[in-house]
Amino acid sequence: MLFTGASSPIGSRVLEEMLKASSCAEVWCARHKHEMQTPDPRLRVIELDLTSDRGLQTIPQSIDVVVHFAGVTHSRDAEQYWNVNYRGTVRLAEAARAKGCRRFVYVSTRCATAGAGAYGESKLAAENELKKLDWESLLIIRPSEIYGAGGTEGIDRLISISQRWHLTPVLVGSSKIEFAPLHIDDFARLASEPIAKAKNDQVIVEVCGPEDLSGPALGWRLVKHFRTFPIPVWWPLVALLVRAGLNLGVPDQVQRLTCIKTATAKRANAIGETRFFCS
Repeated sequence: MLFTGASSPIGSRVLEEMLKASSCAEVWCARHKHEMQTPDPRLRVIELDLTSDRGLQTIPQSIDVVVHFAGVTHSRDAEQYWNVNYRGTVRLAEAARAKGCRRFVYVSTRCATAGAGAYGESKLAAENELKKLDWESLLIIRPSEIYGAGGTEGIDRLISISQRWHLTPVLVGSSKIEFAPLHIDDFARLASEPIAKAKNDQVIVEVCGPEDLSGPALGWRLVKHFRTFPIPVWWPLVALLVRAGLNLGVPDQVQRLTCIKTATAKRANAIGETRFFCS
């Protein structure tokens, strides 16, 4: 198995879950920005560069499945999304197929829709290219907003702000903003199960938390749980300032937060059990 993105908080947690299965005999992990924190004698580390064909020559001949977590999630340069999430994924898939790999697992997003901004659209484009290749098994996993992994983005960032500053931004002013918070433990379990039991077909697994929350609802959950002071954030103004170049977030987040999603908690085919900071 070749696993990319194992050094990320989410990727490492899923890898830990997968290593519990006795079927994992050997896992080649691509080194990225950080060293992996998962000690296991079955792990092998290789250098892998998704941005060039030459950087993929280290892929071993014995790989039977690729589990692809690596990708750019927040960038001010839209081209970074396309170079890594789209072209890098296609390069990896074609290089793996050339060495006989017949199974591919791609971790995408429920924002893989037209109009979702460079992140979601690059993921959607990668999905479409992967479907054109001749796989015995292609598994596409589309998670909603994952929290609890100690990351620095998305909901984990809101949690960190609430804990550190005792203030909670509450997004108001847009009915299009909707979250389906998915705890990392739920995601690790719901992602590792279909990877271990891959079917000889193209399968898309939509993974969401157990409930859909609006921007205000999510904010008030944090306020009540951490007993913080709520700071109303008028989303139309934030979106305008971000588009104008003010450093409040990456530009495509405006589209990502309000775009049409591929699934909601009510429509997903894999649902987590953990409700978001709900007593």
